[in-house]
Amino acid sequence: MEQDREILLVSVFTFFTVLLWIFFELVKTVKTSTVAPTVRYVITPLTAKIDTNILDSLEKRVNYSP
Repeated sequence: MEQDREILLVSVFTFFTVLLWIFFELVKTVKTSTVAPTVRYVITPLTAKIDTNILDSLEKRVNYSP
């Protein structure tokens, strides 16, 4: 009977320890950002807006070949 109680206590303490460990890891993960600001800038989506003035100026360009 005494051995069962000791096993139960060790199991309960181990369970609470694991729960606290998981909780603190989640808190740490939420508080810290893993994406650097430069990476965040690079991965911003591109806009599909095309500037037609630039395309017109490219068409009007004169190419000189030797």
